[in-house]
Amino acid sequence: MKKMIANLASREKRVAVLENGVLRKLEIMPPQKRSTVGNIYLGKVTKVLPGMDAAFIDYGAEKNGFLHRDEIPSFQLTKKSDGKASIGQFVRQGEKLLVQVTRDETGTKGAKLTGLIEFSTESLVYIHGIDYVGVSKKFKNEDLQKRWRETAMQHKNPDEGLIVRTSMENESESVFLDRLTGLRELHKGLEVKAASLKAPSLLYERDAYLDMIISEMSGTANGELAIDDFEAYRELKKWIQENRKEWEISHVSGTKNIFSEWNVEAQVEKMAKKIVWLDNGGYLIFEETEAFTVIDVNSGKFTGKVAKEATLFAVNQAAAKEVARQLRLRNISGIILIDFINMDQSRHKQEIIEIVKKEAVRDEKRIQVIGFTELGILQMTRKRTSPSLSEMTTVSCPVCSGSGKIESPETVAFRLERELLEHRKTDDEAVWVEVSKAVADVLLGEKESYRPALEELIAKKIFLSFIPGLTNAYSIKRFGSIQEIGRASSEGRELL
Repeated sequence: MKKMIANLASREKRVAVLENGVLRKLEIMPPQKRSTVGNIYLGKVTKVLPGMDAAFIDYGAEKNGFLHRDEIPSFQLTKKSDGKASIGQFVRQGEKLLVQVTRDETGTKGAKLTGLIEFSTESLVYIHGIDYVGVSKKFKNEDLQKRWRETAMQHKNPDEGLIVRTSMENESESVFLDRLTGLRELHKGLEVKAASLKAPSLLYERDAYLDMIISEMSGTANGELAIDDFEAYRELKKWIQENRKEWEISHVSGTKNIFSEWNVEAQVEKMAKKIVWLDNGGYLIFEETEAFTVIDVNSGKFTGKVAKEATLFAVNQAAAKEVARQLRLRNISGIILIDFINMDQSRHKQEIIEIVKKEAVRDEKRIQVIGFTELGILQMTRKRTSPSLSEMTTVSCPVCSGSGKIESPETVAFRLERELLEHRKTDDEAVWVEVSKAVADVLLGEKESYRPALEELIAKKIFLSFIPGLTNAYSIKRFGSIQEIGRASSEGRELL
């Protein structure tokens, strides 16, 4: 049974989805990095780029958003949708227009925007600015599917797109019309509001965490939801009753962290680690970069009891299933390269592809499995709409600038030595350097055995003081006489 744990009582919102006690999905929404996907703004065109068939839009964020020509209503509603019309025919610099965020800012890239404004309900999706009708392929009755397509075509306007969802299958036409009217009025209200505002302005803000919870409940007939925020509890309980869902909802008001109480916290902590262990003793290593994510599969402690090829295949099978789960948990998107353990038999490679595709069906993000390269790397993509968990919860290391590595004590010490050598011909008698302990040990040698030679080489006595911490660094404070530097370096500093 599906179970959701919603930790909404603090400023950072967290929602966990579990199946049989195992964490399958996690949404973390820090207040400073809250997703803007679904938000609608009155934006202003700052630059039109004919060569890219796109425009940059100032919608109030730090970075301007990116709007492609194909996402502009005037392009979609003309007969020029053959891909040859220039974007300059549809927007101009300085123009104001309604835009909706479809992908959050990531790294150095601004948000991706659309002018095709979309509102979704459990049974109907309304899109303004495109002439389109779609009906869910999950309808059990083909006749009803055909009837709903005809009904949608009959009642929609030329500038509207409608998608009829599965839950509408057994509803009446009057229910359809009521929901369509409500969505039309919502869009019309935004247009009226926009007319009185200056660009950029926020027109509509999506309640991301409540939407996420409702979306999860909509996709499953029943389940359990535990939540620690009373207002959200009341709102979701009302939704469950109105939509006749069989979900059990409970409000948790104790002092203990709800994630700890439901044994979720420990599983969440594991997601911050680069290494993920498999049940059979193998393990995965995750390396995220701005361009793509690389996942390395290793056999680890697993030796198996059969032939080598079968043993490696067993590790890869387990890895394929866990990779799919981790991609969803960590919200890793974009280009993904998986280095499975080398398999000689092509049928084994095909079976791995099938496993990944089967697991991908459970993911709400669109996944495309490309296949294995000549070097045995599985290529796939996962649609990016929001930052990964790593991007949401970490910052670049101030020491290593995000590389995961820092300069060695040797590198820093020899750089300091070269800099001191540049002053060997000055008249100063001494130099004071603030330095980390590891760098000082390299600079002066074991038990300061190299100090006499170095001081003779630079023609100066060296006074060192200690910089606390793990950073390999130094700072040349000043040059002067031995008496002057000795006094200055000892004031408030521990001498080495």
